Amino acid sequence: MSARFTRREFLAVSLVPCLAALVGCASRGQSAADSQSTAGAAASSSSAEQSSSGSASTQPAAGGKALVLYFSYTGHLDTMSHWLADETGGSLVRVTAVDAYPDDYDATVERAKTEQDNGTRPQINVDLTPEQLKEYDTVFFGFPVWWYDLPMPMVTFLENNDLSGKTVIPFFSHEGSSNGANALPNLEKYAKGATVRSQDALSVHGKDVDGAENTVRSWAKDLGYSK
Repeated sequence: MSARFTRREFLAVSLVPCLAALVGCASRGQSAADSQSTAGAAASSSSAEQSSSGSASTQPAAGGKALVLYFSYTGHLDTMSHWLADETGGSLVRVTAVDAYPDDYDATVERAKTEQDNGTRPQINVDLTPEQLKEYDTVFFGFPVWWYDLPMPMVTFLENNDLSGKTVIPFFSHEGSSNGANALPNLEKYAKGATVRSQDALSVHGKDVDGAENTVRSWAKDLGYSK
């Protein structure tokens, strides 16, 4: 990269989903920034547009054991994932990078871009064994859209774990890429042998996450996954 990005430039160019309060905050697990609290009123959100590649034309019915797997930096996905796990009764598993992303916003911006440009597969921490993963029929796959794509730690997970035969349902936060940009086609690409329900993905703008509890819960109910 030739220059450091300001927050305004990064949101405009990269669409990394971070709150205005991110700068100077730390994230929980990676830093304390993931200590976003849940909020009450529902906010508007949009379902992701159907991806043009890889989705199965017929979808299996809801049922079986569910896993809510997610990556979070600002806390958006941490918040959404906890609501989703509570609504569905699914197990909650968070993916983090072994080399934690910096608390400094600009440093994380630069690192995320460099990882994507170089095709880096960061080492990850995930409290889930291959044997445990086999127990789940459905994986709710949560992530922020970073630089129009999946965060690279989630690519590491997809390449290192077998999701074949499972139903994978994406949910994500964004700062403008409401259809997920390249993230959904790449999820379909890396989740080999899985049925990726891109057309059913939940898309929530970052600024709306704190008020989106009803939206998240209703989405799960409509898919037939409410406990």
